[in-house]
Amino acid sequence: MTPLSFIEFKLCQAQARIFEASVTKTDYSSPIFIRRFVYSSIAKAFDEKVYLCRFDTVEVALDVIDEEFPESSYGRIKYTPDQMYWIGYIYRCLCLRYNLSSKRVYQLFNAREIVQYYPTFHTFDIVDAAERMMENIDYDDSPIQERAYKVAKRLLYREKLIGLMGGRSQGLCRPANWL
Repeated sequence: MTPLSFIEFKLCQAQARIFEASVTKTDYSSPIFIRRFVYSSIAKAFDEKVYLCRFDTVEVALDVIDEEFPESSYGRIKYTPDQMYWIGYIYRCLCLRYNLSSKRVYQLFNAREIVQYYPTFHTFDIVDAAERMMENIDYDDSPIQERAYKVAKRLLYREKLIGLMGGRSQGLCRPANWL
């Protein structure tokens, strides 16, 4: 578990501040804000790691999101500022650690799901929390070739084991009533 680099840390902080400010500065619910954020040009700037160069303040970022989506006041659920700060931080950490887009992380953990992780993981180191969350959903980011190699290796080991047992599986690999 390597810690976040300085730039990664700053990106996480910046996104967390935007999420935190959304609680008081937007009229719509927190889940709606999160969905709008991940589909916005602001999220794309974070994904491309250029947000720190392009945008000055949290207010500018919120204005850009409001310009990209129609005005509305729907949704009633507002998460606490602390929850939103953590959600913004963990979303960015997941993007950085696993080289995923904001949209992909949102598909893995939508707003209603990620807030459920807050009580357990908000006191953890952010990188450790991200790793445990990915373990909870059995996320495997290894390339397909690596996974295929592991499966082939298991099958080869199985065949060798069958050979050592006299050429028959003796019920280890087949049901006893199967002939």
